[in-house]
Amino acid sequence: MGTLPMRETGEDSRETKREDHMPISCRILMLVFVSLWMNLVRGSVAEAVEWTSGVAKVKITPDEPVWMAGYASRNGPSEGALVDLYARALVLTDARGHRMAMVTLDLIEIPDALRDMLLDVALNKHGLRPEQVLLNVSHTHGGPMVSAKTVADWGIDPVWGDRAEHYVRTLVSRVDQLMGLAISGQRTAKVRYSHARCGFAMNRRLPTDGGFRLGPNPDGPVDHDVPVLRIEGANGDLMGLVFGYACHNTALGDTRQLHGDYAGFAQRKLEGDHPETVALFLMGCGGDQDPAPRRDLHDAEQNGLALASAVEAGLSAAPITLEPVLSSSEEMCPLAFSALPERSVLESRAQSGDGFVARHARWILQQWPNPGDQPADYLLPVQVVVLGQRLTLVALGGEPVVDYSLRLKRELAREGSPIWIAGYSNRVNAYVPSRRVLQEGGYEGTEAVIYQSLPCPFAGDVEERIVESVRRQVSAAWGTVLRPAR
Repeated sequence: MGTLPMRETGEDSRETKREDHMPISCRILMLVFVSLWMNLVRGSVAEAVEWTSGVAKVKITPDEPVWMAGYASRNGPSEGALVDLYARALVLTDARGHRMAMVTLDLIEIPDALRDMLLDVALNKHGLRPEQVLLNVSHTHGGPMVSAKTVADWGIDPVWGDRAEHYVRTLVSRVDQLMGLAISGQRTAKVRYSHARCGFAMNRRLPTDGGFRLGPNPDGPVDHDVPVLRIEGANGDLMGLVFGYACHNTALGDTRQLHGDYAGFAQRKLEGDHPETVALFLMGCGGDQDPAPRRDLHDAEQNGLALASAVEAGLSAAPITLEPVLSSSEEMCPLAFSALPERSVLESRAQSGDGFVARHARWILQQWPNPGDQPADYLLPVQVVVLGQRLTLVALGGEPVVDYSLRLKRELAREGSPIWIAGYSNRVNAYVPSRRVLQEGGYEGTEAVIYQSLPCPFAGDVEERIVESVRRQVSAAWGTVLRPAR
């Protein structure tokens, strides 16, 4: 490198001399002016850079009678709709162009085939990768079956399996339309978070002399938190809101009229009170939670009103404003199964007078015919979304019991950064017990596998595998090393 020309060096020297003779008071005033100007520029840029967001909803009520999901006691197809079913979508795009879509569905499950079709549409029609899409079902027991395999596993006439497949094709088309509407309708928005509480969820694992049975257990663990995400337009209007709760949608019972149960009534109330708003319900870790009471239509409506009131309380609380920064990730967490029953046991069950038990045993014998056969791991979607570098939303597949929500919120807690744990997301066709629930036995841990087309219960490390997947992704998103899990 050469030396600087004398002319430039001389000019620098003269400039230095002029500055040396500048009064100190003038220099202070100049520094203050520059500082104020820079802060003004930074403030203007911050105000100019916001989220963009779009919301939409479409009706997904079947156009013809279908076999309804959730209760084996039903002995015929649906007879009209008590309340219409909907799919709703929220699309968020941050200041860097990173995008996320939440799609909520008034359905009971997301089997593999439906998940694959919806993610294919999201990617190939709307440019959204799997980690950018959060699918969540309310788990209403008042919606249609969405799998011909479930129809067959339940011993129902195959004609209703064909009807389920036809419905799914229509459903995918409507969700395609929904995503397009939400994306095309994006506009400048602010995103804020708050929360409240609602008390009608009750643990349903009742300890008895004969083991854990389904029944109200007021002493069992619950999660009464109601997280609320509000999306406001540039003029302060409430464009959309997302709210959650951890409780089965089983308040109404085995009626043959289609409905969205308490969550459907809550959404209807909120959208009625805020006519320009789309209200999305994000189901929490309610695998072992039932509404109390849960007897009839009145209970479902009252529970829905209670939840809507809790959301309004959340909207009245002082919110946390989330800056327009978004990140999302997803892992398919492998969950091992326990060993299959002995072949002699399965052969005996295959002769059972209980159709569910017999069909399940015959299926296992067909799929794993040899001694020592072992099912491949079950792949559970575990998704982490961080909004504004503060709100961390963890979305777990399956039907997680409440232990997951309580543990993860406790272990991930940090000052000023709320944690939201959702279940029933992205792939939903199996209960996800914790280690405690597995050890206790009962419906969610062991008995329900015959209704959900699983070969056998999960292995004992199911909870640790899921928690470690969450921790890996949260650590990467936060850019910090988390303390070891307990």
